[in-house]
Amino acid sequence: MSIRTSIEISGAKQNNLKNVSVEIPRDKLTVITGVSGSGKSSLAFDVIYGEGQRRFLDSISNFAKSRISQLKKAKVDYVRGLSPVIAIEQKKGNNNPRSTVGTVTDTNDYLRLLFATAGTGHCPECSKPLRQLSAAQIAEHITGLPEGTVIELRAPVYKIYGEDYSYTFQQLREKGFKHLLIDGEPVSLGDELETDESKSHVIEIVIDRITLRHDTYIQLTKSIEAAILALDEDIMIKVEVMGGAPEGFYEHFACPDHHFFLCDMQPFHFSFNTPASACHTCLGVGMSYVVEPHFLVVAPEKSISRGALKNTVFNTSGKDSYRTVLMYSLSQKYNFSLDTPFHELPKEIHELLFFGSRGELVPMLQPPFSQKKNWLTGRDRTFAGFVHEMESWYKHYIRKSSTTEAFEPTFIKDCMIEKICPECSGARLKQQRLQVTVGGKNIDQLSRMQLQELLAFLTTLRFEQEVRDVAETIVRELHTRISLLIEIGLHYINLGRRSDSISGGEMQRIKMSTQISSELMGMLYIMDEPSIGLHPRDSGRVIDTMKKLRDLGNTVIVVEHDLETIGCADHIIEIGPGPGIHGGNVVASGTLEDIKSAAESVTGGYLSGRTVIPVPEQRRNLGDTFLSIQGARENNLKDVDLDIPLNVFICITGVSGSGKSSLINEILTKQLKIDKTGARIVAGKHDYVFGADLVNHVINIDQSPIGRNSKSNPATYIGLYDKIRDLFASQPEAVERGYQSIDFSLTHANGTRCEHCAGDGIIVTSLQFMADIETICPVCKGNRFSEEGLEIRIRDKSISDVLEMTVEEAAEFFADHKYLKHKLGIMNELGLGYLTLGQSSTTLSGGEAQRVKLSNELAKIKRGAHNLYILDEPTTGLHLADIQKLLLALNKLVDGGHSVIVIEHHLDVMKSADYIIDMGPEGGSGGGYVVAEGTPEQVAKVEVSHTGRYLRSVLG
Repeated sequence: MSIRTSIEISGAKQNNLKNVSVEIPRDKLTVITGVSGSGKSSLAFDVIYGEGQRRFLDSISNFAKSRISQLKKAKVDYVRGLSPVIAIEQKKGNNNPRSTVGTVTDTNDYLRLLFATAGTGHCPECSKPLRQLSAAQIAEHITGLPEGTVIELRAPVYKIYGEDYSYTFQQLREKGFKHLLIDGEPVSLGDELETDESKSHVIEIVIDRITLRHDTYIQLTKSIEAAILALDEDIMIKVEVMGGAPEGFYEHFACPDHHFFLCDMQPFHFSFNTPASACHTCLGVGMSYVVEPHFLVVAPEKSISRGALKNTVFNTSGKDSYRTVLMYSLSQKYNFSLDTPFHELPKEIHELLFFGSRGELVPMLQPPFSQKKNWLTGRDRTFAGFVHEMESWYKHYIRKSSTTEAFEPTFIKDCMIEKICPECSGARLKQQRLQVTVGGKNIDQLSRMQLQELLAFLTTLRFEQEVRDVAETIVRELHTRISLLIEIGLHYINLGRRSDSISGGEMQRIKMSTQISSELMGMLYIMDEPSIGLHPRDSGRVIDTMKKLRDLGNTVIVVEHDLETIGCADHIIEIGPGPGIHGGNVVASGTLEDIKSAAESVTGGYLSGRTVIPVPEQRRNLGDTFLSIQGARENNLKDVDLDIPLNVFICITGVSGSGKSSLINEILTKQLKIDKTGARIVAGKHDYVFGADLVNHVINIDQSPIGRNSKSNPATYIGLYDKIRDLFASQPEAVERGYQSIDFSLTHANGTRCEHCAGDGIIVTSLQFMADIETICPVCKGNRFSEEGLEIRIRDKSISDVLEMTVEEAAEFFADHKYLKHKLGIMNELGLGYLTLGQSSTTLSGGEAQRVKLSNELAKIKRGAHNLYILDEPTTGLHLADIQKLLLALNKLVDGGHSVIVIEHHLDVMKSADYIIDMGPEGGSGGGYVVAEGTPEQVAKVEVSHTGRYLRSVLG
């Protein structure tokens, strides 16, 4: 039997696919293209990936199946020639704040192994280098001392950040320790200890005291091992020889001055996901919640006694409460009035209220307006400040909550923001772990290096003879993995970067590099637009990576719109010709030349140059209104000052990692939202943003879903469904039956919806070790409404019929209804005519969801209002034909008197903008500057601009 050379698909009817039969060559790079919504993803992911994955899961035991979410069988007659399949989708990374680039790529595992194997410790007092010793080696060295020598095993104790010493002592008591040394003085934990909180004390815990005999070796070894466990895997231990150690005892083994030994290290000692190694304050996340003072002030124009402060901090209605005594006493001691508007109080009073009396005692006085004497009156108390009090309450709640589910009280979280952890400064690990270095750098410093810098550092490392073989093997593995990430265009990121800050395109490329490093062959890889978010300069790297996977002996199928990627494919399949009900057929299939010459191929028209997105004949002139950003320093931005013109179409460009998102999303958008709505967020580092008064609203139009449940649909999002329900409720028969508008809602129980399926139209049956089965509701037959509801009709159409109409059909049906005609007309213009009004929001692609949002905004345009619309890479998932419709919508917004800012890499969007701001020149530390700004023609003339170089080719 000959080896199959193709994947054969026959009779695919998934979603909008119309009985598609197609062959895809094996061991080749195949691109599936077509306009948005034509059925590309249905073919690639639902049919090919779905079938490959389902067949693999069919081969495992029922026990294993019951623990894996099963896939539904695709609507296809058969698929032959499948291999084990891996889908690399453009889903954003893990939202877990503990997930980083290092953990996703497994690079962190090797880095931790390197530190555990070849790391050099340092004395916490004087930073002298220490070599690691096992408990047995330390015990053996100690037993070399004369019999009768008394030794003490000690360990340093550090005060827990944000807590007082009494809390630290209580923690030690709970672990069973009894004896301490505070500043060299022995004390017992059984006594009530008084310490000066304003001073920093040197505290050591006495773990064990042993008199050496001929048989103490085993006791000593076990004592050291138990001490390490009891001290949360502490890796430093202090050995004190009572009466003084013989000369040379500590040389080459420990710090000669401070007597610290470095214990044996394991990889988990450098994992921030291990509680014993993670920073106490942020628990290994690198960020911790702190109270933001200005969130405690709800009405700065009011006085404290009239409700300037948040109720949680000071409730003005409690005239006899201890907080009232406290506030009155503070006002008397520091000479300010509780009746003065808060914003008129001096800055030092604000500091006092937020951060406390700094240890100064305040006499507690009885307020003259109180009716009862408070228990606090007559005492002298220090005042910690509202910020410290709220943070202490928060920590108290977190500790008291169960380990499985942390209870975070809303009344405190409302006043808090996430900031870099004040104890570990974002390093995520305990201070002790950071005293271990390789090549003079700790693990956090390596994680913060950009990948190119890290690779250069690793090549310079030299190791001691005893660990050289193992360490060099680990470094080789690290070198391979990091080189792959650099080759794929991710040279500007670092291993410590959080996964939730990484775009879908970047995460996809990270996964691609992981697959190459596995060096599997005979696999089937399916990718979803790997070119997303890449500047034209970098897209060649991704194409090379896909070719590498193919050349290893794999079949690579890519859903893609990028003309350069399509041009490099061995085989191209175009699904179309239109979106939705107008698509679902194979329009053209074959080589690049076959597609170019196919007259009915939309993609072929753009590839051959028959169809182009034209350069605008005229650019809009800049007015005299600008948004001004001063001193932008977030992430890699280098103190950028920038004026952004209003009432025009602006495109922010630059290579990946150049600082575009930091400038627009982190600084401009957040600061404008704070200025316009008082949003409880913190903008990126900058000095000022001027011009907030020039815009009415700031609207971010992204590709996130417009709804998260099956009952949400385009009609409900745009507001069409409210009017349609009103029309049905106003029909004579509906009035006669007493129906109201809400009775025609799919979310309203006891109305006209079918109660058997709760308005879903389907019944989902959950099976233990098989995929859930969806069956059409036997009561309503999939109509979603009861028989009584379906009897109400408008021109012989029931409400179910209307929801099944496409936007095109509905626009015609409601032609005499001004409001509906206007909104449906705009959706039609944006190319959404194929969507049905009742289509579930969960089935819309990102590009479709974005255009639904755009049509909603276009339908709301009011004369005289001036909104700022911000779109981050809106061309994601869009074919060139769809980009043309997107540009039409954006230009309509600008013509309506609004401003549009687009962060984009697509050359057709860049050339259509009125004004370009190009960031760079490179990504990461090599970026953060404004390289060029002006019209596309002006930017194209700037030699140092990568964007300018590519713009020259499309401007002609």
